[in-house]
Amino acid sequence: MVYATSFLAGAALMGLEMAGSRVLAPVFGSSIFVWGSLIGVVLAALSVGYYAGGYLADRRPEPGPLSLLLALSGAWISLIPLLARQALPVLTSAFPGMAGPLVSSFALFFIPSLFLAMVSPWCMRLLISSVEKAGRSAGLLYAVSNAGSIAGTFATSFYLIPRIGTESILRWTSAMLFALALFLAWMGRSKGTCTAALALALAVVVSGGSLFGAARETGVIYEVQSLYHHIYVLDRGDVRILRFDNAPQSGMYKERPYDSSYPYPDYFHLALCMKDDIQDVLMIGLGAGMAPKRFRRDYPDMKIDVVEIDPEVVRVARDYFGFPGDYEVKVYVEDGRMYLKETEKQYDLIIVDAYYADAIPFHLTTVEFYELAKQRLKPGGILASNMIGALAGPQSKLFCSMYLTLSRVFPATYLFALDNRPGTEGQYRNIEVFALLPAPAGGGATGDAGIEWPRLTRQDFQARANALSQGRVTMPALVRMAGDLYEKQVSKEGAVLLTDDHAPVDSLLHLY
Repeated sequence: MVYATSFLAGAALMGLEMAGSRVLAPVFGSSIFVWGSLIGVVLAALSVGYYAGGYLADRRPEPGPLSLLLALSGAWISLIPLLARQALPVLTSAFPGMAGPLVSSFALFFIPSLFLAMVSPWCMRLLISSVEKAGRSAGLLYAVSNAGSIAGTFATSFYLIPRIGTESILRWTSAMLFALALFLAWMGRSKGTCTAALALALAVVVSGGSLFGAARETGVIYEVQSLYHHIYVLDRGDVRILRFDNAPQSGMYKERPYDSSYPYPDYFHLALCMKDDIQDVLMIGLGAGMAPKRFRRDYPDMKIDVVEIDPEVVRVARDYFGFPGDYEVKVYVEDGRMYLKETEKQYDLIIVDAYYADAIPFHLTTVEFYELAKQRLKPGGILASNMIGALAGPQSKLFCSMYLTLSRVFPATYLFALDNRPGTEGQYRNIEVFALLPAPAGGGATGDAGIEWPRLTRQDFQARANALSQGRVTMPALVRMAGDLYEKQVSKEGAVLLTDDHAPVDSLLHLY
């Protein structure tokens, strides 16, 4: 029973750590700072818990107090959903930036991790009956405890989170610890401890039964936890919104399902102002599928491929946002960079729309990534990227770093800043960047009609957009969007060249 207790406590601790990332993600995202905070807090709890557990076990070498520790950790874990809903908004306001996930991790997970860390040294004290066998007993016990940690990590990451969700994981972990506490107290004939553990379990169940079922957010019509996000679909009036964790991703008007309620996907149509003979299109990142869905309807002659890493996002886009099936738009469920590495196909237009407001896949921002994308463009091809940041000022370091990196590979670029009004360069916004791969001199196999020098001006873009609006392009605001061309020089002061070896996008993002 002592070995089983050590195994299950190890599994519960690591399961709690893995589930903890999903508790914090709706507020803080899933950046390196969230994981660093969680791991650091758990390690701190282990250090204190190992010492405290060994000290107390020497004073009370019996199962009763150990079972109470398990019951207390189970009680705390059962309350984490409620604590998270009540405390995280307050902590976010009180501790902005990188301090938020650290303080929140400590507030939610230090105490239960501390109690669970005390289990192994207590079990060790119960096992040791002679000095001659102490080493063997210690080695076996810690091997069993680590085996439990491995099982908890794999089971939670690969099976439980995608299938039953975070709150169910916490609920069942709590129930397991309560059951283990009661059984251990009963085996140790600790009637007082058994009664206390049972009373604690009943109090949590009776007073907190509703805590496990979170109050459903107004307007949520569907939610699911995938391997990558907590996905929400919300109806807000005549708009349907797709949200990952706490960050809106896409939206459509329910009565006009091809019209995006967020303007940034419409800007991708400006690629036709630079190259009017686009045939093969690749989009990395699906979201609700508003951009590829509109491209498929407006330009039936184009062949459109989409790469999306999360199969749940593909399913949600089809079930709730009218995204077409593979017979119209081919979807590859894999990482965007891996797809570019494996495919031999070349495209006229590659669109990168895989960046989030609270987390950025760093491997899609580096020189090496853009070099790979460049190899998959036809002569005269275009790489379009939806970036998030500020054009100038203290909040511009992330965008300036991403732009510096892209322009190192593609010297010819055009920027379109949403809501581009004078004096607003320091505001956080979507910025659409178009990078051009010039065709060979004299024209290539696909033509170079879209690559003209000298450089296109705002008036050139508006004239081309106006001509396209008379025929091929049905986007009514295309001329206005062309007027959002940003013609100032982007500052490189403080910018970081992003490489596979050094791409601190999380720290640049969380500076603000």
